[in-house]
Amino acid sequence: MARLDKYIIRRSEDRDIHPEETLADSLSEHTIIEMPIGHEVFRTLYIFIFLISIFVLLKSFQLQFVKGNRFAVIAQRNSSQYSMPALRGIIYDRNNKSLVENVPIFDLIAIHNDLPAKSGIGSLTDSLSPIIKMDQLELADIFNKNTNSATFLIKKGLSKEEVTKIKVLSLKGIYVVANSQRHYFESNAFSSVIGYTAKVNEAEMDADPYYLPTDRVGRLGIEAYYEKQLRGEHRNLIIKNSVLSGKENVKPGNDLILNIDQNIQDNLYQTMTSVLDLAGLKRAAAIVQNPKTGEILGLVSLPAFDANIFENYFNPASADKISKILEDKNNALFNRVIAGRYSPGSTIKPLLALAGLRENVVTPNTTIYANGSISVTSKYDPSVVYTFRDWRVHGLTDLKKAIADSVDVYFYALGGGYGNIRGLGIDKIVGYLKSFLADNVLGIDLPGEVSGLVPSPDWKQKTKGEEWFIGDTYNISIGQGDLNVTPLWLNTYIGSIANNGNLMKPYVVKEIKDQDGKVITQNQPQVLGKIPFNDQTIRTIKEGMRQTILSGTATSLQNLPVPVAAKTGTAQVSNRGLNSLFVVFGPYEDPNIAMTILIEGVESQGLAIKIAHDFLLWYFGQHNYPQPQ
Repeated sequence: MARLDKYIIRRSEDRDIHPEETLADSLSEHTIIEMPIGHEVFRTLYIFIFLISIFVLLKSFQLQFVKGNRFAVIAQRNSSQYSMPALRGIIYDRNNKSLVENVPIFDLIAIHNDLPAKSGIGSLTDSLSPIIKMDQLELADIFNKNTNSATFLIKKGLSKEEVTKIKVLSLKGIYVVANSQRHYFESNAFSSVIGYTAKVNEAEMDADPYYLPTDRVGRLGIEAYYEKQLRGEHRNLIIKNSVLSGKENVKPGNDLILNIDQNIQDNLYQTMTSVLDLAGLKRAAAIVQNPKTGEILGLVSLPAFDANIFENYFNPASADKISKILEDKNNALFNRVIAGRYSPGSTIKPLLALAGLRENVVTPNTTIYANGSISVTSKYDPSVVYTFRDWRVHGLTDLKKAIADSVDVYFYALGGGYGNIRGLGIDKIVGYLKSFLADNVLGIDLPGEVSGLVPSPDWKQKTKGEEWFIGDTYNISIGQGDLNVTPLWLNTYIGSIANNGNLMKPYVVKEIKDQDGKVITQNQPQVLGKIPFNDQTIRTIKEGMRQTILSGTATSLQNLPVPVAAKTGTAQVSNRGLNSLFVVFGPYEDPNIAMTILIEGVESQGLAIKIAHDFLLWYFGQHNYPQPQ
């Protein structure tokens, strides 16, 4: 039998059949023989595909970039959607009294997709102009500027009469929508705390995609600091078949409950403005805190402003008022409590006294004869003598009297050294000021807080190119020279003496709640640091501050229903006169209030004491303390 393997066809590796070999080439002269396709065919195919790709890319570029805006506008017009600002959260005082409300207003808007043809816009503006009291040219300009806008605002804050007349006309593409604006109760009294809102600007929209051109954003105070908590979800109005419908279950902003008591705030504001008006003064600052917790109970910066003026910006009458506020040389928008740097004057003396006791520079019984001045000979020229004066002759003075009567000579010696008292020296003074966080931002929940300035020899050399002299140390020892602090810091430092050692973080907001009343955040008292003194040392200083009331520079507070402790201060401000300062806490044995008053440009010290007296007389009366006989 014949072998089968004789008839098996074996192919070598180089005889693999390629794809083009399976095709019959009709161009071949041998029609029955399969031949490969030529390179020209594939080259033609590649060129064709390349040209098609170029066409697609060019068309895509045209649609997306050249005509992209036009198509986007067309798509937006077809949507007929208008985004409304969110309802902001409400702000309450510590007793749940509303300090602001959202008042309904009416806006006039246009939906481009529903407007008549361009030829009909003139007739539309003719009808609107007399109703909304807007010039026809001004109206025409609004329509021309918004040619590419799907929806746009024509006018805010329509009156009820205007709304009625517009609805009667039933103008094509024109709609009245319900909006809201902020209204602040006791606006002037709370302006430095709450702030106001203003139209969002381009920088803010670029920084946060949340914002739309129709939004308003917090400016100053609580409105600005808690902006993200107060703002809610946008409300989108959709217009279908000339009918307005809105997004359901839109979330408003969260509510804030402050530590501030409306009664305290109002009384502090009224007391300050009454005293300043009689004296013809404008600029002042005051803060009231609970020294145990750091809670801000009241905070006023003068001059104040009416925040409602900014909310009514669309009213022509408000434009002039806003300009006056912005151009006021007294700068009503500047919060002097947290952003004003001032020489503390003699209010710094309790701190120096604490340091002097701890460093054994003086004891409670160390006495100095204060004859009205000290004299120091120049270390460079013995013929030159510098005199550092006191505000009067005090006679024999111990530490407590030095605090009570504000004896400069005593603190010149305690701080810089004189006679047989070596003094703290500038390095230790700087160290103690910093231990009290005088050069720190304390972190109050208001925008714009600044830190104080604690000068030192290195600082003076770097900033002024000058050597530090003993006179600089003397000036710092009585709160003058380049030492600058905020009223907020002053009150925090005095509060640490009142509570026996804790520097408490100041805070304005107590709680944040959602619209269902659920507490989202609850701020708690926070200790920023402890001052490095024992109870006995602090007690000695408190006794000196109590003596300020009993026999010192603030005896007018003796008739308060409870005992208090205090320190007066006066600081020279170049050629602008004096700043009057007063710090006080009480009741003396168990303080629940610490207060700082500062008045700019006074001729005498008594105004700050007068404000404190009148306010505390009311405050302790409100809290059922026995009235003085």
